[in-house]
Amino acid sequence: MGKIDYRQLKKSSYELLGREFWTTCNSAKSTEQLTRFINGVLSPSETVMVARRIQAAKRLLNKEPQTKVMKDLNIGQSTVDKVEQWILRADKGTLDMLKKKN
Repeated sequence: MGKIDYRQLKKSSYELLGREFWTTCNSAKSTEQLTRFINGVLSPSETVMVARRIQAAKRLLNKEPQTKVMKDLNIGQSTVDKVEQWILRADKGTLDMLKKKN
């Protein structure tokens, strides 16, 4: 599949794609069904990238040093910066999800 720069999409197209993705995810009847769906639609590399961002967010919320998070997860400074910005903008529900123990 060819890459698309989301910044070049019309706002209405971007919003429609987002709604379709999240509506489809929300229709899953179980965690297992959603897992199968996500594993089918995302490449293994995309799944790992998302999971590492989540791990980085959890570790940063636990006050781990950026350098340790970067080294342990093999991510760059720009990824850590993006994750920190996400944390700063996150609502309480998102923060609660990230702080939840697995």
